[in-house]
Amino acid sequence: MVCAGLSVCSWSATAQRLPEGRGKDVFESVCSLCHAPTAAVGKHWTRTQWESKVTEMLQEEPDVTAPERAAIVDYLSEHFKPGGKIYVNDAAAKDLAISFEISTEIADAIARHRDEHGRFKTLGDMKQTSGLDEPTFDKIAAKKDRLEF
Repeated sequence: MVCAGLSVCSWSATAQRLPEGRGKDVFESVCSLCHAPTAAVGKHWTRTQWESKVTEMLQEEPDVTAPERAAIVDYLSEHFKPGGKIYVNDAAAKDLAISFEISTEIADAIARHRDEHGRFKTLGDMKQTSGLDEPTFDKIAAKKDRLEF
C-alpha cells in the first residue's frame, strides 16, 4: 500500500502534462498504481501495440474491468500514436531519438540540457544543446508541427 501511495505522489506533479481526453482519468488512476503515467509520453504506438501493452501490464489485475481497459487503450491510441505529438520536455531520451530519428547521443544531450537548464519553451531553445549540429537541428525542426513544449 505504501508503494501505491508513493506512485500516486510521484505522478501528481506531472499529471497535468498529459493531454486531455476521454479515458485520461481511468488511465491515470489505474496505471499510476505501478508507474508514473508519463511513461507513455514519447511512445508512438499503434492501437494494436497499445492493446498488447495494456493486456501485458494488467494481466494480474482482475479488478480492472473490460470497459476500463478499453478506455485506457482508447486514450493511449488517440494521444500517443504514430505521427502524433512529440512531447519534447517529457519524453525520455530514447523516445526522442526514435521520434526525431536522431542518434541516441544527441537525444541524450537534449534530455541532459533540458534537465540541467529547465524545460524548452520553443524550438529555438533547443539550439542551445551542446553537440546539436545544424543538420540534426533541421531534422528536428522539420517536425515542428508535431512538437509540444
